Amino acid sequence: MSANNTTSLLHGEVLFRQGIKASQFYMVQSGAIYVLDSTGTTAIKQYFADEMFGIPEVIAGASWQNTAVAYGKTTVRLFSADILFSSLAEMPPSHRDFVQHIASLA
Repeated sequence: MSANNTTSLLHGEVLFRQGIKASQFYMVQSGAIYVLDSTGTTAIKQYFADEMFGIPEVIAGASWQNTAVAYGKTTVRLFSADILFSSLAEMPPSHRDFVQHIASLA
């Protein structure tokens, strides 16, 4: 990971694996990330440039339910859970409760 919190992945390289605690969330800067089914053979979700993912899992303190891999040469920006939790702490209680409720649905 570089100083600007981005990582470059080659086609098929793993971003995260099923069962690992979700300690950061992501934004695809270029390329694509495919989230695979439990067999690792079929993409069940795809994320492309300028799409973010992983926030509900981070808020919920969950583990990743699936494995995510790069599709083609991909660059992803990484955001630490600490950034998200510090932002939540500054929200009005009603907003924070709403966000936490949404995360519980993940």
